[in-house]
Order: sequence, then structure tokens, then C-alpha cells
Amino acid sequence: MENIKNEIRDLMLDLASDNGDKRQSAAVQLIERGDAIVPTLIAAMNEATPQTRYMIAWTLGEIGSPDAVMPLVELLHDRESRIQEWAARALGEIGDERAVAPLIASLNDEDPAIRRNAAAALGWLGDERAVEPLIDLLKDDVATVTGSAAAALGLIGDKRAVPTMLPLLKHDDLWVRIRTAKALGQIGDFHTTEALLDASDDKGEWVRYNVVWSLGQLSDGRAYYTIVQHLEDESANVRRSAVEALAKLGDPRAVEPLDETMRRDPDATVRHAAYTALKTLGE
Repeated sequence: MENIKNEIRDLMLDLASDNGDKRQSAAVQLIERGDAIVPTLIAAMNEATPQTRYMIAWTLGEIGSPDAVMPLVELLHDRESRIQEWAARALGEIGDERAVAPLIASLNDEDPAIRRNAAAALGWLGDERAVEPLIDLLKDDVATVTGSAAAALGLIGDKRAVPTMLPLLKHDDLWVRIRTAKALGQIGDFHTTEALLDASDDKGEWVRYNVVWSLGQLSDGRAYYTIVQHLEDESANVRRSAVEALAKLGDPRAVEPLDETMRRDPDATVRHAAYTALKTLGE
């Protein structure tokens, strides 16, 4: 028993080390101890350095013990934003519904980092109780918060969010548009097709990528010509997204443009995606 105590003491010291390899190795070994180590990690939170609190949050998320839920909720209010972020991720990984109510309450916190990370955690938890509060958060004055709320609503997949989300495709902030474009595809409401088509010429590469991806998810034939046009996009990422969207659409008219892409696109990953898409279409 004394040997085990000494091992745990040494691991906790390594978790606070300035050496990144030591910290990582200690965290992995602590994770292997499972639920039994959770009380020790929780007890160390209050006196730990920011670096150690960060590692503790990550370790607790990997262990996944329900006993860590409320301490992790408290870490959402840590003064270090990266610790808040990992606490949010850990809560999402644990998936305990007890976190939902305090996370919803945190959506009203005066600190935008806390609002952002609480929204992210609610998305990972996927609880429908968070839908209406997250819809309200889409109107937040801070773009990072708005984007996090949009991403969370996409993960939850509730169509009630769609009317408030559609105008965000024209938001001034690039990341809000990126996350909204993807979220609409995750929600999967075909009523969003027209708005996505309007956003398909966005200047942002990753907005176009996600718009095309979402159009593929919707499998709405009205999007066929727009998706085909993006086979000529200046971005290889967008062209690849268009290829994959055409495969999902399943329209036999796509065979010819996909064959052309497979033979002539300058990017090898796009050509390979076109080859795979043609196989999906039975060619």
C-alpha cells in the first residue's frame, strides 16, 4: 500500500513538471488507474498551477468518472481560458446529464470565454434542454460565443434552431459563417437549401467547403448544379467537398463531371475522391 501511495505521489509531481513528456506520461499512467485516482485529482485542483489544472481536466475527461462532473463544472469558471476549454471537453466526454443545468446557467456568465466553452460542452452532451438557451446565445455580441453556439446546435441537431441560424450565413465573422454552414448540414433540414445555395460563393474557403458539404448532407437535387460548379473551385479542399457531396447526392448526371475531375484535377486527393465517388455511383 505504501508503494502505491508513493507511486501516486510521484505521478502527481510529474503532472506538475515543466517537462511536457513527463506530464504526458504521468497523465497516461493516472488514466490507467481509473476511477480510483479521481478523488486525488479533484483534491489537487485548488492548489495546482494552471498547467497542472489543465492536465487534471484532460485526465479526468479521459477517465470519464461521474464523480468528476461537478468539479469540472467549477473549472469552467477557472481564470485560465484553456482550462475552461478542457473542462468543457471533459464534461462532453463524460456525458453526464447533471452537467446540463449548470452549463446552461453558465451561458449567461459575463465572461465570454465561459459562455463559449459552456456552449461547446452542451453541444457535446447533446441534451435537448440546451436548445432554446443556445438559440438565444446565437445573438451574443461576441463572435466566438455565437460560433460556439452554432456549432453546439449542429451537434444537437434540433431543427428549432434553423430560423435563427440562417442569417448567420451572412455574419461578418468568418468563423461564425464556417460553423453555421456546417451546423446546418448536421441538422439536416432541407428548408435550408436555398440559404446554403446563396452562401456558396462566400469568399471564405472553409465556408464554401462546409456549404458544399452541407448541401451533400441534405441530398436535395436543387443543389446539383451549384455543387458541380464547385468542381472548378480554386480551392482543392472545396473541390474535394464537391466530389463527396455529389456522391451523397447520387444523381447519375454527376458521372461525367466526376470522370472529368478524376482525369484532370491537378490535386491527387481530389482525383482519388472522384474515383471513389464514381465507384459509389456504380461506375
